[in-house]
Amino acid sequence: MASTKEKVEEKKSQLLELTHAFSDEFLNEEYEEIIDKLILKMSRKREVPFLTGKIEIWAAAVIHALGTINFLFDKDNKPYVLSSQICDFFETKQSTTSQKSKVIRDMFKMGYFDSDFSVSTIQQNNPFNHLTTSNGFVVPTEMAAEQPLTEWELEIAKILGITDLEKNKFYDEEELIDCLEATPERLTIFYDYLQSKMEFPFSATLEQEVEPNKIVVYNVDCIRLDQVKQLDEYYGILVNVTQDGERIAIVPLAEISVEEEHNNAPLLALYHNWFWTY
Repeated sequence: MASTKEKVEEKKSQLLELTHAFSDEFLNEEYEEIIDKLILKMSRKREVPFLTGKIEIWAAAVIHALGTINFLFDKDNKPYVLSSQICDFFETKQSTTSQKSKVIRDMFKMGYFDSDFSVSTIQQNNPFNHLTTSNGFVVPTEMAAEQPLTEWELEIAKILGITDLEKNKFYDEEELIDCLEATPERLTIFYDYLQSKMEFPFSATLEQEVEPNKIVVYNVDCIRLDQVKQLDEYYGILVNVTQDGERIAIVPLAEISVEEEHNNAPLLALYHNWFWTY
């Protein structure tokens, strides 16, 4: 796990260096901000996409993906760049760059006027800025109700000792993230909770993304929660597993699944909901 994290950091640095070089020549600070944001999110994926394949292709794809949703290829906008200039700069093929760009856009559900990845000048012109959906209807933002807490969010709050959230109150997304974000401190509390509740050993399936959009499923035996490192900045709580009696490996608990009737199923579902949401 440590070597994987080091590799992620190394590749992320390379990707940032390449994309910043392009941004310095063709783009602006607005683009540089969303480039950094996208690469950071990619580096925190369960399986980091840019660990496989040429880093130059991923750099070109990052620029292309962000450029696509921000009208970078429209000559009426500033900055304006041709997609061929991206490929020439990184020495990549147009078809490969476009394919990887789509992988990134699909991975993060990126679209026009994207709230996460639009530059501010594009976002200001979003015709839907003052609209949202509530109960299936498009309504003005000020009319939209705040979100009620789910049962699992209430359970997580109880485990973490959070007393600021109440069942009969409504909260906006920012408030919930502030209270329930899966920080290292909160993951440690949840680790201790699972340590006291989970039954070991048990058989499970391990899902790992070996390539972008390609997931492989393994049958493993979970021996115990990892006693040494316990959790990882990117992958959350760690668990020791074996496969066919082979040596112990350390994998993210978030990638472990069991049948619904298993005694550990409710605990895993609770952790999965929390970790992948917050």
